[in-house]
Amino acid sequence: MKLHAHIVRIAPRRLPAAIGGHLPGVHTVRTLADVDAMRAECVAGRRVVIVGGGYIGLEAASVAAKLGLDVTVLEMAPRILQRVAAPETSDYIRALHKAHGVKIMESTGLGRLLGESRVTGVRLSDGRELPADFLIVGVGITPNTSEAEAAGIALDNGIATDAFGRTSAPGVWAAGDCASFPWQGGRIRLESVGNAIDQAEVVAENILGAGKEYIAAPWFWSDQYDCKLQIAGLNTGYDRLVTRPGDGGAVSFWYYRGNRLLALDAMNDARAYMVGKRLIETGKSPDPATIADPATNLKALLK
Repeated sequence: MKLHAHIVRIAPRRLPAAIGGHLPGVHTVRTLADVDAMRAECVAGRRVVIVGGGYIGLEAASVAAKLGLDVTVLEMAPRILQRVAAPETSDYIRALHKAHGVKIMESTGLGRLLGESRVTGVRLSDGRELPADFLIVGVGITPNTSEAEAAGIALDNGIATDAFGRTSAPGVWAAGDCASFPWQGGRIRLESVGNAIDQAEVVAENILGAGKEYIAAPWFWSDQYDCKLQIAGLNTGYDRLVTRPGDGGAVSFWYYRGNRLLALDAMNDARAYMVGKRLIETGKSPDPATIADPATNLKALLK
């Protein structure tokens, strides 16, 4: 059997050229080359505007602030992390950044970039202007599916696969950020290191004839300053949030839909994260009041 491997790239979304997105000094973050390209920009005292208050933008803000830059984050939505996290997690992360001197502007649209031969600032949608020595754009990524489309392979928010990783084209398989697959009665595409590794391992086994369905167990992390945010599960459709305080300022937020545990966000609380992740993977849903009680021995819930 002859196998051929081909890498389908993920492309960061860029600002339109019509508003100045083509100007030198406008950076995106995806590869080591991207980081190297902005290394010379990151000099203490310089001003950076970060477009996008998701995890990429906020992680960039954390690094820039630690390097001594003047940092402003622009977020068009009413709050940072609105698409992926509860207001409580947004509040925690916002306070963390403000404590490190980062200015966060929510409900703030971008009108256009200023400058001719290089970006010198931004004009907001309300007409205000902010000076900037450079910009970092973190507004999501797009799966580059043009080659798959040209080959007639079915697409659905990426390259559509079945539960085994097979695409609509015989002998063609897909895994990772570009692949969308069946999950809990629907279809998802996960952008995470964990998924890329786990799914690729299963697909590799299936290419060799294993016939093994990929059952995703989503998990993510984000390091910002001295805070490690660890996430297990997907919170889509939650209708209740349970707060559990941890030791030394740690905290975790547990997402429920009815009585079913869907996900959790743990800030500097590795124990809560590991237990919650295992509970979600095994389909166990402790009573929310039990989770909220600081006296509860979380490990005992796994028995």
